Amino acid sequence: FNAAGHLYLDLAKLTKNTSLAQRATNVAGRSRNGRLAMDAANIWRKLDKDSVAAEQVLAELFIASGNLTKAKPLIEKLLKNEEKTRSNGFIYLNSILSKVENKKNALRFVIEIAKPYEGLAESHFAIAHSAFMAGNRKLAEDQLDITDKLKPGWETAALFRGYTIAKNSPEKAIAFYRSYLKKNPKSNGVRLEYAKALTNKKDYLTAKKQFLKLVNSSLASPGISLTVALLSIELNDKDLAETYLNQALERGYENPPQIFIYLAKIYYEKNKLQDALAYLKKIKSGEFYLEAILLAAQFISEKESVDSAINSLIEHTNLTEAARLQILQFKTTLLYNDDRKTESLDIMKKEESNFKNSPQFKFDYAMLSEKLGNTILSEQLLKEAIKLKPDYALAYNALGYSYADRNVKLDDAKKYIEIALSIQPRNHYILDSMGWVYYRLGNLNLAHQFVMKAFNLQQDPEIAAHLGEILWKQGRVEEAKEILSNALNKYPNNTVISETQNRLK
Repeated sequence: FNAAGHLYLDLAKLTKNTSLAQRATNVAGRSRNGRLAMDAANIWRKLDKDSVAAEQVLAELFIASGNLTKAKPLIEKLLKNEEKTRSNGFIYLNSILSKVENKKNALRFVIEIAKPYEGLAESHFAIAHSAFMAGNRKLAEDQLDITDKLKPGWETAALFRGYTIAKNSPEKAIAFYRSYLKKNPKSNGVRLEYAKALTNKKDYLTAKKQFLKLVNSSLASPGISLTVALLSIELNDKDLAETYLNQALERGYENPPQIFIYLAKIYYEKNKLQDALAYLKKIKSGEFYLEAILLAAQFISEKESVDSAINSLIEHTNLTEAARLQILQFKTTLLYNDDRKTESLDIMKKEESNFKNSPQFKFDYAMLSEKLGNTILSEQLLKEAIKLKPDYALAYNALGYSYADRNVKLDDAKKYIEIALSIQPRNHYILDSMGWVYYRLGNLNLAHQFVMKAFNLQQDPEIAAHLGEILWKQGRVEEAKEILSNALNKYPNNTVISETQNRLK
Protein backbone atom coordinates (compact mmCIF):
# COMPACT_ATOMS: atom_id res chain seq x y z
CA PHE A 1 0.00 0.00 0.00
CA ASN A 2 2.77 2.47 0.91
CA ALA A 3 4.59 1.92 -2.39
CA ALA A 4 1.37 2.39 -4.34
CA GLY A 5 0.60 5.59 -2.43
CA HIS A 6 4.00 7.09 -3.21
CA LEU A 7 3.64 6.09 -6.86
CA TYR A 8 0.23 7.76 -7.21
CA LEU A 9 1.53 10.89 -5.45
CA ASP A 10 4.58 11.18 -7.71
CA LEU A 11 2.37 10.73 -10.79
CA ALA A 12 -0.08 13.35 -9.50
CA LYS A 13 2.74 15.88 -9.07
CA LEU A 14 4.12 15.20 -12.56
CA THR A 15 0.80 15.16 -14.41
CA LYS A 16 -1.14 17.65 -12.21
CA ASN A 17 -3.89 15.01 -12.12
CA THR A 18 -6.50 15.53 -9.38
CA SER A 19 -7.85 11.96 -9.42
CA LEU A 20 -4.33 10.55 -8.91
CA ALA A 21 -3.81 12.86 -5.92
CA GLN A 22 -7.15 11.73 -4.49
CA ARG A 23 -6.18 8.09 -5.03
CA ALA A 24 -2.81 8.64 -3.34
CA THR A 25 -4.63 10.16 -0.34
CA ASN A 26 -7.04 7.22 -0.11
CA VAL A 27 -4.27 4.60 -0.39
CA ALA A 28 -2.18 6.38 2.26
CA GLY A 29 -5.23 6.48 4.54
CA ARG A 30 -5.82 2.74 4.18
CA SER A 31 -2.17 2.02 4.97
CA ARG A 32 -2.35 4.43 7.95
CA ASN A 33 0.58 6.45 6.66
CA GLY A 34 -0.31 9.86 8.08
CA ARG A 35 2.64 11.76 6.59
CA LEU A 36 1.99 10.44 3.08
CA ALA A 37 -1.77 11.10 3.43
CA MET A 38 -1.08 14.69 4.51
CA ASP A 39 1.26 15.34 1.55
CA ALA A 40 -1.20 13.78 -0.89
CA ALA A 41 -4.18 15.72 0.49
CA ASN A 42 -2.25 18.99 0.23
CA ILE A 43 -1.45 18.28 -3.44
CA TRP A 44 -5.09 17.30 -4.04
CA ARG A 45 -6.28 20.58 -2.52
CA LYS A 46 -3.77 22.66 -4.55
CA LEU A 47 -4.86 20.95 -7.76
CA ASP A 48 -8.56 21.38 -7.00
CA LYS A 49 -9.09 24.51 -4.92
CA ASP A 50 -12.90 24.02 -4.99
CA SER A 51 -12.84 20.44 -3.69
CA VAL A 52 -14.82 20.18 -0.48
CA ALA A 53 -13.75 16.54 -0.13
CA ALA A 54 -10.04 17.50 -0.19
CA GLU A 55 -10.57 20.10 2.54
CA GLN A 56 -12.53 17.61 4.65
CA VAL A 57 -9.76 15.02 4.41
CA LEU A 58 -7.08 17.59 5.17
CA ALA A 59 -9.01 18.88 8.19
CA GLU A 60 -9.41 15.32 9.49
CA LEU A 61 -5.70 14.66 9.09
CA PHE A 62 -4.78 17.84 10.96
CA ILE A 63 -7.15 16.93 13.78
CA ALA A 64 -5.90 13.32 13.93
CA SER A 65 -2.33 14.60 14.24
CA GLY A 66 -3.37 17.02 17.00
CA ASN A 67 -2.71 20.12 14.89
CA LEU A 68 -5.97 21.89 15.72
CA THR A 69 -4.60 25.32 14.76
CA LYS A 70 -4.27 24.31 11.11
CA ALA A 71 -7.55 22.42 11.16
CA LYS A 72 -9.54 25.40 12.50
CA PRO A 73 -9.76 27.59 9.36
CA LEU A 74 -10.63 24.58 7.24
CA ILE A 75 -13.45 23.47 9.58
CA GLU A 76 -14.75 27.06 9.85
CA LYS A 77 -14.83 27.36 6.07
CA LEU A 78 -16.58 23.99 5.63
CA LEU A 79 -19.27 24.82 8.20
CA LYS A 80 -19.81 28.33 6.78
CA ASN A 81 -20.14 27.18 3.16
CA GLU A 82 -22.11 23.98 3.69
CA GLU A 83 -25.32 25.33 5.23
CA LYS A 84 -27.42 22.30 4.24
CA THR A 85 -25.02 19.83 5.81
CA ARG A 86 -23.87 22.03 8.72
CA SER A 87 -25.85 20.05 11.31
CA ASN A 88 -24.29 16.77 10.19
CA GLY A 89 -20.92 18.52 10.06
CA PHE A 90 -21.03 19.17 13.80
CA ILE A 91 -22.04 15.55 14.47
CA TYR A 92 -19.15 14.34 12.33
CA LEU A 93 -16.84 16.75 14.14
CA ASN A 94 -17.60 14.86 17.36
CA SER A 95 -16.36 11.59 15.91
CA ILE A 96 -13.04 12.96 14.63
CA LEU A 97 -12.39 15.06 17.75
CA SER A 98 -12.84 11.96 19.92
CA LYS A 99 -9.49 10.75 18.50
CA VAL A 100 -7.62 13.80 19.84
CA GLU A 101 -5.56 12.83 22.89
CA ASN A 102 -5.71 16.22 24.61
CA LYS A 103 -9.44 16.40 25.36
CA LYS A 104 -9.23 19.90 26.88
CA ASN A 105 -7.67 21.24 23.69
CA ALA A 106 -10.45 19.55 21.72
CA LEU A 107 -13.06 21.22 23.94
CA ARG A 108 -11.51 24.69 23.48
CA PHE A 109 -11.40 24.05 19.74
CA VAL A 110 -15.07 23.10 19.41
CA ILE A 111 -16.23 26.02 21.62
CA GLU A 112 -14.48 28.42 19.21
CA ILE A 113 -15.86 26.68 16.14
CA ALA A 114 -19.43 26.69 17.51
CA LYS A 115 -19.57 30.41 18.45
CA PRO A 116 -21.26 31.61 15.22
CA TYR A 117 -23.98 28.96 15.52
CA GLU A 118 -25.69 29.70 18.84
CA GLY A 119 -29.10 28.80 17.42
CA LEU A 120 -28.02 25.40 16.10
CA ALA A 121 -28.75 22.45 18.40
CA GLU A 122 -25.96 20.39 16.87
CA SER A 123 -23.32 23.00 17.77
CA HIS A 124 -24.30 22.80 21.46
CA PHE A 125 -24.40 19.03 21.25
CA ALA A 126 -20.83 19.05 19.87
CA ILE A 127 -19.71 21.16 22.86
CA ALA A 128 -21.56 18.82 25.26
CA HIS A 129 -19.85 15.80 23.73
CA SER A 130 -16.35 17.31 23.96
CA ALA A 131 -17.02 18.67 27.45
CA PHE A 132 -17.98 15.22 28.72
CA MET A 133 -14.89 13.67 27.12
CA ALA A 134 -12.78 16.35 28.79
CA GLY A 135 -14.29 15.59 32.19
CA ASN A 136 -16.39 18.78 32.41
CA ARG A 137 -19.73 17.21 33.29
CA LYS A 138 -21.38 20.47 34.35
CA LEU A 139 -20.73 22.09 30.96
CA ALA A 140 -21.88 18.91 29.22
CA GLU A 141 -25.19 18.94 31.11
CA ASP A 142 -25.75 22.67 30.48
CA GLN A 143 -25.10 22.25 26.76
CA LEU A 144 -27.41 19.24 26.55
CA ASP A 145 -30.14 21.31 28.23
CA ILE A 146 -29.72 24.00 25.56
CA THR A 147 -29.72 21.31 22.86
CA ASP A 148 -32.99 19.94 24.21
CA LYS A 149 -34.63 23.41 24.15
CA LEU A 150 -33.52 24.02 20.56
CA LYS A 151 -34.41 20.52 19.35
CA PRO A 152 -36.86 18.88 21.79
CA GLY A 153 -36.93 15.08 21.79
CA TRP A 154 -33.86 14.71 19.55
CA GLU A 155 -32.94 11.02 19.84
CA THR A 156 -29.18 11.44 19.34
CA ALA A 157 -28.95 13.90 22.23
CA ALA A 158 -31.16 11.67 24.40
CA LEU A 159 -28.92 8.68 23.74
CA PHE A 160 -25.84 10.66 24.72
CA ARG A 161 -27.50 12.06 27.85
CA GLY A 162 -28.51 8.53 28.87
CA TYR A 163 -24.91 7.38 28.33
CA THR A 164 -23.53 10.19 30.51
CA ILE A 165 -26.05 9.50 33.29
CA ALA A 166 -25.37 5.74 33.22
CA LYS A 167 -21.68 6.34 33.91
CA ASN A 168 -22.60 7.50 37.43
CA SER A 169 -25.94 5.81 38.03
CA PRO A 170 -27.48 3.02 35.91
CA GLU A 171 -30.70 3.40 37.92
CA LYS A 172 -31.01 7.11 37.03
CA ALA A 173 -30.29 6.28 33.38
CA ILE A 174 -33.15 3.77 33.41
CA ALA A 175 -35.46 6.41 34.88
CA PHE A 176 -34.34 8.91 32.21
CA TYR A 177 -34.97 6.43 29.37
CA ARG A 178 -38.39 5.57 30.79
CA SER A 179 -39.36 9.25 31.05
CA TYR A 180 -38.11 10.01 27.54
CA LEU A 181 -40.03 7.07 26.03
CA LYS A 182 -43.29 8.26 27.58
CA LYS A 183 -42.97 11.43 25.49
CA ASN A 184 -41.28 9.76 22.49
CA PRO A 185 -42.66 6.20 22.25
CA LYS A 186 -41.42 5.74 18.66
CA SER A 187 -37.76 6.23 19.61
CA ASN A 188 -36.40 2.75 18.98
CA GLY A 189 -32.80 3.79 19.60
CA VAL A 190 -33.56 4.92 23.15
CA ARG A 191 -35.81 1.91 23.69
CA LEU A 192 -32.91 -0.37 22.78
CA GLU A 193 -30.62 1.32 25.31
CA TYR A 194 -33.41 1.15 27.91
CA ALA A 195 -33.81 -2.58 27.26
CA LYS A 196 -30.05 -3.14 27.53
CA ALA A 197 -29.90 -1.21 30.81
CA LEU A 198 -32.77 -3.27 32.22
CA THR A 199 -30.98 -6.46 31.19
CA ASN A 200 -27.79 -5.32 32.92
CA LYS A 201 -29.84 -4.76 36.09
CA LYS A 202 -31.30 -8.27 35.66
CA ASP A 203 -34.85 -6.92 35.28
CA TYR A 204 -35.43 -9.53 32.59
CA LEU A 205 -39.22 -9.35 32.49
CA THR A 206 -39.34 -5.59 31.80
CA ALA A 207 -36.41 -5.89 29.40
CA LYS A 208 -38.18 -8.63 27.45
CA LYS A 209 -41.25 -6.41 27.01
CA GLN A 210 -39.07 -3.66 25.57
CA PHE A 211 -37.21 -6.00 23.24
CA LEU A 212 -40.54 -7.39 22.02
CA LYS A 213 -41.52 -3.86 20.98
CA LEU A 214 -38.25 -3.66 19.03
CA VAL A 215 -38.35 -7.06 17.39
CA ASN A 216 -40.37 -5.88 14.37
CA SER A 217 -39.26 -2.24 14.45
CA SER A 218 -36.77 -0.42 12.25
CA LEU A 219 -34.03 -1.85 14.47
CA ALA A 220 -35.23 -5.43 13.96
CA SER A 221 -32.28 -7.76 13.46
CA PRO A 222 -31.24 -11.37 14.10
CA GLY A 223 -29.46 -10.13 17.23
CA ILE A 224 -32.63 -8.55 18.65
CA SER A 225 -34.56 -11.77 17.97
CA LEU A 226 -31.87 -13.80 19.75
CA THR A 227 -31.90 -11.41 22.72
CA VAL A 228 -35.67 -11.85 23.12
CA ALA A 229 -35.18 -15.62 22.91
CA LEU A 230 -32.47 -15.63 25.60
CA LEU A 231 -34.54 -13.46 27.93
CA SER A 232 -37.47 -15.84 27.37
CA ILE A 233 -35.22 -18.78 28.33
CA GLU A 234 -34.17 -16.89 31.47
CA LEU A 235 -37.87 -16.39 32.28
CA ASN A 236 -38.63 -20.05 31.52
CA ASP A 237 -40.87 -19.23 28.55
CA LYS A 238 -39.61 -21.97 26.25
CA ASP A 239 -42.31 -21.61 23.59
CA LEU A 240 -41.58 -17.93 23.09
CA ALA A 241 -37.85 -18.67 23.13
CA GLU A 242 -38.30 -21.26 20.36
CA THR A 243 -40.28 -18.76 18.26
CA TYR A 244 -37.59 -16.09 18.41
CA LEU A 245 -34.69 -18.50 18.02
CA ASN A 246 -36.27 -19.61 14.75
CA GLN A 247 -36.88 -15.98 13.80
CA ALA A 248 -33.18 -15.23 14.38
CA LEU A 249 -32.34 -18.10 11.99
CA GLU A 250 -34.83 -16.83 9.40
CA ARG A 251 -33.30 -13.37 9.61
CA GLY A 252 -29.88 -14.80 8.83
CA TYR A 253 -28.15 -14.95 12.21
CA GLU A 254 -24.42 -15.19 11.49
CA ASN A 255 -23.71 -18.20 13.74
CA PRO A 256 -26.54 -20.78 13.37
CA PRO A 257 -24.81 -23.48 15.49
CA GLN A 258 -25.16 -21.22 18.54
CA ILE A 259 -28.93 -21.21 18.00
CA PHE A 260 -29.00 -24.97 17.34
CA ILE A 261 -27.50 -25.49 20.81
CA TYR A 262 -30.28 -23.44 22.44
CA LEU A 263 -33.00 -25.19 20.42
CA ALA A 264 -31.56 -28.59 21.34
CA LYS A 265 -31.71 -27.70 25.05
CA ILE A 266 -35.32 -26.53 24.70
CA TYR A 267 -36.39 -29.75 22.95
CA TYR A 268 -34.54 -31.83 25.52
CA GLU A 269 -36.42 -30.07 28.33
CA LYS A 270 -39.64 -30.74 26.41
CA ASN A 271 -38.69 -34.43 26.58
CA LYS A 272 -38.11 -34.65 22.82
CA LEU A 273 -34.70 -36.33 22.76
CA GLN A 274 -34.58 -37.16 19.06
CA ASP A 275 -35.49 -33.59 18.05
CA ALA A 276 -32.80 -32.29 20.39
CA LEU A 277 -30.21 -34.67 18.92
CA ALA A 278 -31.26 -33.72 15.37
CA TYR A 279 -30.36 -30.08 16.04
CA LEU A 280 -27.00 -31.05 17.53
CA LYS A 281 -26.17 -33.24 14.52
CA LYS A 282 -26.56 -30.17 12.29
CA ILE A 283 -23.34 -28.85 13.84
CA LYS A 284 -20.60 -30.43 11.73
CA SER A 285 -17.61 -28.25 12.65
CA GLY A 286 -16.53 -24.97 14.23
CA GLU A 287 -16.45 -23.55 17.74
CA PHE A 288 -19.66 -25.31 18.87
CA TYR A 289 -18.81 -28.74 17.43
CA LEU A 290 -17.28 -30.24 20.58
CA GLU A 291 -19.98 -28.72 22.78
CA ALA A 292 -22.62 -30.32 20.53
CA ILE A 293 -20.93 -33.75 20.76
CA LEU A 294 -20.72 -33.64 24.56
CA LEU A 295 -24.20 -32.19 24.98
CA ALA A 296 -25.68 -34.98 22.86
CA ALA A 297 -23.87 -37.56 24.98
CA GLN A 298 -25.10 -35.86 28.16
CA PHE A 299 -28.69 -36.00 26.90
CA ILE A 300 -28.33 -39.68 25.99
CA SER A 301 -26.82 -40.57 29.38
CA GLU A 302 -29.75 -38.95 31.20
CA LYS A 303 -32.54 -40.26 28.96
CA GLU A 304 -31.09 -43.67 28.06
CA SER A 305 -27.91 -44.93 29.74
CA VAL A 306 -24.28 -44.10 30.44
CA ASP A 307 -23.15 -46.90 28.12
CA SER A 308 -25.25 -45.52 25.26
CA ALA A 309 -23.75 -42.11 25.84
CA ILE A 310 -20.20 -43.46 25.78
CA ASN A 311 -20.95 -45.43 22.62
CA SER A 312 -22.27 -42.27 20.95
CA LEU A 313 -18.81 -40.72 21.32
CA ILE A 314 -16.94 -43.50 19.51
CA GLU A 315 -17.80 -42.23 16.00
CA HIS A 316 -16.01 -38.91 16.58
CA THR A 317 -12.38 -39.56 15.63
CA ASN A 318 -10.82 -36.65 13.69
CA LEU A 319 -10.36 -34.41 16.71
CA THR A 320 -7.52 -32.43 18.23
CA GLU A 321 -5.72 -33.77 21.29
CA ALA A 322 -7.44 -31.13 23.43
CA ALA A 323 -10.86 -32.21 22.16
CA ARG A 324 -10.06 -35.91 22.67
CA LEU A 325 -8.97 -35.12 26.22
CA GLN A 326 -12.25 -33.32 26.94
CA ILE A 327 -14.18 -36.32 25.67
CA LEU A 328 -12.08 -38.61 27.87
CA GLN A 329 -12.75 -36.36 30.89
CA PHE A 330 -16.45 -36.52 30.08
CA LYS A 331 -16.44 -40.35 29.90
CA THR A 332 -14.62 -40.75 33.21
CA THR A 333 -16.99 -38.28 34.89
CA LEU A 334 -20.03 -40.18 33.60
CA LEU A 335 -18.68 -43.47 34.93
CA TYR A 336 -17.52 -41.99 38.25
CA ASN A 337 -20.91 -40.36 38.88
CA ASP A 338 -22.60 -43.64 37.94
CA ASP A 339 -20.66 -45.27 40.82
CA ARG A 340 -18.43 -47.13 38.35
CA LYS A 341 -15.25 -45.65 39.76
CA THR A 342 -12.93 -48.54 38.89
CA GLU A 343 -14.09 -48.42 35.25
CA SER A 344 -13.39 -44.68 35.10
CA LEU A 345 -9.83 -45.32 36.29
CA ASP A 346 -9.44 -48.21 33.81
CA ILE A 347 -10.34 -45.88 30.91
CA MET A 348 -7.62 -43.44 31.99
CA LYS A 349 -5.12 -46.27 32.27
CA LYS A 350 -5.94 -47.50 28.74
CA GLU A 351 -5.53 -44.01 27.28
CA GLU A 352 -2.20 -43.27 29.01
CA SER A 353 -0.08 -44.04 25.94
CA ASN A 354 -2.15 -41.68 23.79
CA PHE A 355 -1.50 -38.73 26.11
CA LYS A 356 2.03 -39.42 27.35
CA ASN A 357 3.11 -35.79 26.70
CA SER A 358 -0.04 -34.13 28.05
CA PRO A 359 0.34 -32.49 31.48
CA GLN A 360 -3.45 -31.99 31.60
CA PHE A 361 -4.06 -35.74 31.15
CA LYS A 362 -1.59 -36.59 33.89
CA PHE A 363 -3.23 -34.04 36.19
CA ASP A 364 -6.72 -35.46 35.54
CA TYR A 365 -5.45 -39.03 35.98
CA ALA A 366 -3.76 -37.99 39.25
CA MET A 367 -6.92 -36.38 40.61
CA LEU A 368 -8.97 -39.48 39.83
CA SER A 369 -6.32 -41.73 41.39
CA GLU A 370 -6.32 -39.58 44.53
CA LYS A 371 -10.11 -39.84 44.81
CA LEU A 372 -9.84 -43.64 44.60
CA GLY A 373 -7.17 -43.75 47.30
CA ASN A 374 -4.09 -44.41 45.15
CA THR A 375 -1.97 -41.54 46.50
CA ILE A 376 1.32 -43.10 45.32
CA LEU A 377 0.15 -43.09 41.66
CA SER A 378 -1.32 -39.61 42.10
CA GLU A 379 1.95 -38.21 43.44
CA GLN A 380 3.91 -39.80 40.58
CA LEU A 381 1.54 -38.40 37.93
CA LEU A 382 1.57 -34.88 39.39
CA LYS A 383 5.38 -34.84 39.38
CA GLU A 384 5.32 -36.00 35.73
CA ALA A 385 2.86 -33.23 34.90
CA ILE A 386 5.16 -30.64 36.54
CA LYS A 387 8.14 -32.00 34.60
CA LEU A 388 6.21 -31.51 31.35
CA LYS A 389 4.95 -28.08 32.41
CA PRO A 390 7.22 -26.41 35.00
CA ASP A 391 4.77 -23.52 35.59
CA TYR A 392 1.76 -25.80 36.21
CA ALA A 393 0.42 -24.03 39.31
CA LEU A 394 -2.56 -26.37 39.78
CA ALA A 395 -0.31 -29.44 39.79
CA TYR A 396 2.03 -27.93 42.41
CA ASN A 397 -1.02 -27.01 44.46
CA ALA A 398 -2.63 -30.46 44.15
CA LEU A 399 0.59 -32.16 45.24
CA GLY A 400 1.07 -29.81 48.20
CA TYR A 401 -2.55 -29.99 49.28
CA SER A 402 -2.53 -33.79 49.08
CA TYR A 403 0.34 -33.87 51.59
CA ALA A 404 -1.32 -31.27 53.81
CA ASP A 405 -4.69 -33.01 53.76
CA ARG A 406 -3.04 -36.29 54.78
CA ASN A 407 -0.82 -34.43 57.30
CA VAL A 408 2.40 -35.80 55.78
CA LYS A 409 5.56 -34.21 54.31
CA LEU A 410 4.38 -30.78 55.48
CA ASP A 411 7.66 -29.03 54.59
CA ASP A 412 7.35 -30.37 51.02
CA ALA A 413 3.67 -29.41 50.99
CA LYS A 414 4.52 -25.81 51.93
CA LYS A 415 7.30 -25.66 49.30
CA TYR A 416 5.01 -26.87 46.49
CA ILE A 417 2.16 -24.54 47.44
CA GLU A 418 4.55 -21.57 47.68
CA ILE A 419 5.61 -22.27 44.08
CA ALA A 420 1.96 -22.50 43.02
CA LEU A 421 1.19 -19.22 44.79
CA SER A 422 4.13 -17.47 43.10
CA ILE A 423 2.59 -18.40 39.72
CA GLN A 424 -1.05 -17.65 40.61
CA PRO A 425 -1.03 -15.34 43.67
CA ARG A 426 -4.80 -14.67 43.62
CA ASN A 427 -6.03 -18.20 43.08
CA HIS A 428 -8.45 -18.85 45.96
CA TYR A 429 -7.84 -22.61 45.97
CA ILE A 430 -4.07 -22.13 46.30
CA LEU A 431 -4.52 -19.53 49.05
CA ASP A 432 -6.77 -22.01 50.86
CA SER A 433 -4.13 -24.73 50.48
CA MET A 434 -1.49 -22.48 51.99
CA GLY A 435 -3.79 -21.74 54.90
CA TRP A 436 -4.38 -25.45 55.40
CA VAL A 437 -0.65 -26.17 55.47
CA TYR A 438 -0.21 -23.54 58.18
CA TYR A 439 -3.14 -25.11 60.06
CA ARG A 440 -1.37 -28.47 59.96
CA LEU A 441 1.86 -26.78 61.09
CA GLY A 442 -0.01 -25.24 64.05
CA ASN A 443 0.27 -21.59 62.95
CA LEU A 444 -3.40 -20.66 63.35
CA ASN A 445 -2.95 -16.93 62.74
CA LEU A 446 -1.34 -17.40 59.33
CA ALA A 447 -3.78 -20.21 58.59
CA HIS A 448 -6.69 -17.86 59.24
CA GLN A 449 -5.15 -15.05 57.16
CA PHE A 450 -4.72 -17.20 54.05
CA VAL A 451 -8.03 -19.05 54.26
CA MET A 452 -9.91 -15.83 55.02
CA LYS A 453 -8.33 -14.22 51.93
CA ALA A 454 -9.40 -17.24 49.89
CA PHE A 455 -12.93 -17.10 51.31
CA ASN A 456 -13.24 -13.40 50.48
CA LEU A 457 -12.33 -14.19 46.88
CA GLN A 458 -14.64 -17.20 46.58
CA GLN A 459 -17.09 -18.58 49.13
CA ASP A 460 -16.45 -22.15 48.09
CA PRO A 461 -17.94 -24.82 50.43
CA GLU A 462 -14.61 -26.55 51.10
CA ILE A 463 -12.92 -23.23 51.87
CA ALA A 464 -15.82 -22.49 54.24
CA ALA A 465 -15.23 -25.85 55.95
CA HIS A 466 -11.54 -25.04 56.42
CA LEU A 467 -12.33 -21.58 57.73
CA GLY A 468 -14.86 -23.01 60.19
CA GLU A 469 -12.38 -25.55 61.48
CA ILE A 470 -9.61 -22.93 61.92
CA LEU A 471 -11.97 -20.55 63.76
CA TRP A 472 -13.10 -23.40 66.01
CA LYS A 473 -9.50 -24.27 66.83
CA GLN A 474 -8.85 -20.58 67.63
CA GLY A 475 -11.69 -20.72 70.15
CA ARG A 476 -13.98 -18.54 68.01
CA VAL A 477 -16.72 -21.17 68.16
CA GLU A 478 -19.73 -18.97 67.42
CA GLU A 479 -18.06 -17.51 64.31
CA ALA A 480 -17.17 -21.04 63.20
CA LYS A 481 -20.73 -22.25 63.69
CA GLU A 482 -22.09 -19.31 61.68
CA ILE A 483 -19.70 -19.91 58.78
CA LEU A 484 -20.49 -23.64 58.65
CA SER A 485 -24.23 -23.13 59.07
CA ASN A 486 -24.39 -20.53 56.26
CA ALA A 487 -22.33 -22.75 53.97
CA LEU A 488 -24.54 -25.76 54.68
CA ASN A 489 -27.67 -23.74 53.93
CA LYS A 490 -26.14 -22.71 50.62
CA TYR A 491 -24.74 -26.18 49.80
CA PRO A 492 -27.02 -28.65 51.67
CA ASN A 493 -25.60 -31.72 49.89
CA ASN A 494 -21.92 -30.93 50.44
CA THR A 495 -20.42 -33.77 52.48
CA VAL A 496 -17.24 -31.86 53.42
CA ILE A 497 -19.22 -29.16 55.27
CA SER A 498 -21.59 -31.59 56.97
CA GLU A 499 -18.71 -33.87 58.03
CA THR A 500 -16.76 -30.89 59.43
CA GLN A 501 -19.81 -29.61 61.30
CA ASN A 502 -20.59 -33.03 62.79
CA ARG A 503 -16.97 -33.64 63.80
CA LEU A 504 -16.68 -30.29 65.60
CA LYS A 505 -19.88 -30.61 67.64
